[in-house]
Amino acid sequence: MKRGDCIGVAAPATHDEGQDISSAVSRLKDAGYRVKLMPTVKGQYGFFAGTDEARARDLNALFADDDVKAIVCLNGGYGSARVLDKLDYKLIAAHPKLVVGFSDVTALQIALWEKCRLVTANGPLMVTLGGSDDYTAGQFFRGLQTENWQGNLALPAGRRLEAVVPGTATGPLVGGNLTVLTSLVGTPYALDGTGCILVLEDTGEDAYRIDRMLNQLWQSGLLKRVAAIAYGDFTDCPHDPGDFTTDQVLDYYAHLAGKPAIKGLPVGHTKDKAFVPYGVEGRIDADREGASLTFVDG
Repeated sequence: MKRGDCIGVAAPATHDEGQDISSAVSRLKDAGYRVKLMPTVKGQYGFFAGTDEARARDLNALFADDDVKAIVCLNGGYGSARVLDKLDYKLIAAHPKLVVGFSDVTALQIALWEKCRLVTANGPLMVTLGGSDDYTAGQFFRGLQTENWQGNLALPAGRRLEAVVPGTATGPLVGGNLTVLTSLVGTPYALDGTGCILVLEDTGEDAYRIDRMLNQLWQSGLLKRVAAIAYGDFTDCPHDPGDFTTDQVLDYYAHLAGKPAIKGLPVGHTKDKAFVPYGVEGRIDADREGASLTFVDG
């Protein structure tokens, strides 16, 4: 993308719950972009930003509009999965563009990968972009302008990646929120993940629930098919005294999968959010000295 291009804003899930996105719109305009807000961005239908049909219609319209070069999602919460059977995947494949978001948007991003092999991106939502710190905003705007992904992922100050299971692996990065990803298992939009680097993050889930979901991914075969695992942030994921911690659960399933695995990726429900392009080829290197994630697209 370049200055002067148009960014569309869609609301595939929850309404804005009174959150002001004017600062995010201003931030996009100050960076030189035009902004197109779809009707459901200001809508409400129960806990959604509009009916399933209306939210899907907005997404289809943004993909059909060749003036729009990227789509930033309004909010997470819940609801993206309900529009998946109403999207025009043939249209979307013919008009590819970046879709940016995280959390519940994972459902949309995985479906677009599975149905269209569309590159999307982990990044801020409109409700968080306005207050994003320098790292997150810098990653976001650099990511919008990047066409060929090469080199190491930039990390926030003080952050380092760590090895969970040593090894080296390459493959497209895919994934996102563990809860949302697991909810797609058994549906036509489930992540196949063969040969991919699986990115996982979550928030507000007890350690035993993290175990239950990862066990489902193991038994469904996903953890056997992927080439590697990259854990992001698991925030507010407590455990009762004497129980396994979330870190212990994550380590267990990484070793069970027997694939190279790293942790510490700045992806998830924290202030520092890397702009991680899902669908772009990456390489994981992990050993006793540490770990790295390198983009090797092209």
